[in-house]
Amino acid sequence: MTVWFYVKTLDDPKIVGEVVCAFNFIQGEHPEDKYSYVLEKGKDVGEGDYWEIKSKYAARNVLVPVAMVYRIRDTVVVSEVDDDLTPNFVDPLLEKYGFDSLKWIVVPPKK
Repeated sequence: MTVWFYVKTLDDPKIVGEVVCAFNFIQGEHPEDKYSYVLEKGKDVGEGDYWEIKSKYAARNVLVPVAMVYRIRDTVVVSEVDDDLTPNFVDPLLEKYGFDSLKWIVVPPKK
């Protein structure tokens, strides 16, 4: 399933993405055992700025997309999050913005 988070905030989408990325850093015992989320500006599609949150494992030089972040009016949307990754998003968003400013929708897979 896919989860979409809606954050009622005037913060820039980049700031919301940075909140998620700052929360998601794990350092193992080995120096190259670093796992993190990084934020990259999306390609301009003419419909406003958007950002991509990607997972990064230091031992490999591959970035894997895990979410998109963009604005719709007074709401920042964090979209297309795999339900297995939900704690990586809901915890920092609740901590920063509070329960009243955060909503989510779970979208079942297409059949």
